[in-house]
Amino acid sequence: MSKKPTVQPRYRRYTSEQRGAMLIEAGLACLARGGILGFTIDNICREAGVSRGLITHHFKSKDGLLVAIYATMYSRSLAVFSDPDNPPDIVDIVEAEFHRDVFNRETITIWLALWGEIVTNPALNAEHHLNYARYRRGVEQALARTAAARGRQIEQETLAITVISLIDGLWLENCLAPDLMSAQNARRAIYAMLEPFLGRLP
Repeated sequence: MSKKPTVQPRYRRYTSEQRGAMLIEAGLACLARGGILGFTIDNICREAGVSRGLITHHFKSKDGLLVAIYATMYSRSLAVFSDPDNPPDIVDIVEAEFHRDVFNRETITIWLALWGEIVTNPALNAEHHLNYARYRRGVEQALARTAAARGRQIEQETLAITVISLIDGLWLENCLAPDLMSAQNARRAIYAMLEPFLGRLP
């Protein structure tokens, strides 16, 4: 007697967390492809293959999804600080920020779209302040750790602001003219700025 063919379910069931993650990834894809103008409910739902109501259900609004996307992007940047048993030095941070998985046109386009909304979106502004403070503390600690290992004394708070601002500026330069600002050139610029304070890097 032959076995009956297995009938595959027509639709796959996803958990609430999976649905939320799908919407975040869809929003990221829309931002990477079309900037903030491409970040529409219709585009996001089409990308995720879901109905419009799911954005409201999971994030209350399109702005709520944008905030979740911003937190997701920052969590990826903060991943370098994720192992408390192996805290990074400043070289680890620089190399992470200019790794090809991060320092690419798609990622930078997403950041530019998000940054452009911070001034006019209070919820996004609040999320930025929270995550920027965490990132800045991490950079300060990495600088202090590197300086201590080299017997140097530095003003890590001021230097951290300079490092972060330079990283942001180099990312912007790459987005505008990738042929003129490679990852290698960006690293050299950061290390050249830091070496008077910390000695030869990396």
